[in-house]
Amino acid sequence: MRSAFLGAAAVTVAILAAATASAQTGLPAPKPWAEPTRDPHDLNGVYMPESNSFSYLPVEGGDPPWTPEAKADFLRRRQADKDGKPVVNTSTLCLPSGMPKVMTAPYPIELVVQPKQVIILHEIQHLMRFIYLNEQHPAPDDLFPTYAGHSVGRWEGDTLVVDTVATTGGLTTLDQSDRPKSGDMHIIEHIRKIDGGRKLEDLVTFDDPKVYTKPWTARLLYDWRPDIRFIEYICEENNRNPVSADGTVGAAIK
Repeated sequence: MRSAFLGAAAVTVAILAAATASAQTGLPAPKPWAEPTRDPHDLNGVYMPESNSFSYLPVEGGDPPWTPEAKADFLRRRQADKDGKPVVNTSTLCLPSGMPKVMTAPYPIELVVQPKQVIILHEIQHLMRFIYLNEQHPAPDDLFPTYAGHSVGRWEGDTLVVDTVATTGGLTTLDQSDRPKSGDMHIIEHIRKIDGGRKLEDLVTFDDPKVYTKPWTARLLYDWRPDIRFIEYICEENNRNPVSADGTVGAAIK
């Protein structure tokens, strides 16, 4: 784990989410580090999620507007965590975290801005998100579910607005706390620089009638970290959370 940044918080997240693989501390970038640019459209760089950004919580406080079935599912998962037998999800099987969970992983991300697309690279599982600028989603019949979903984006002033559909359902979950989601979830993000470019804000709105009674919005924050470089992440090697014969997940931290 990235012990210098995460400490005990990483252990808690790993147990609750049944996270996988044994990552190590990232490589430092050579000095000197440049100051962040104040150009709002220049999102290029490496960012690290703040410790309060591992789960999606409504900006107004309280619980998400669950359906009764979704709340029961979440409470079942939470009780399983407390019992030391977390419920299987994609991460425990070394499958991609998927959107939107991957944005809450306690690992760095890197944004690469190009004229026709923005790419978000993730150290965890070496995942990538492609956000196609000034395009529309294909017709529903031409879309098929993927872990990252299909994302299109546009600039509204200093904010990158990202629209994501066609994410997978099944064993995928919303965040590191395993809040539920379905494959019909529609995700809108408003991403922008704040604090003079030293932070990245992502306001994420979820619309998923199968799981939530109304759309709701969460806020993620990332610190600009030019001192970090990605390292190799191999989930399948030394998996900390193997699935047992009874279908439960081990939560040992190695």
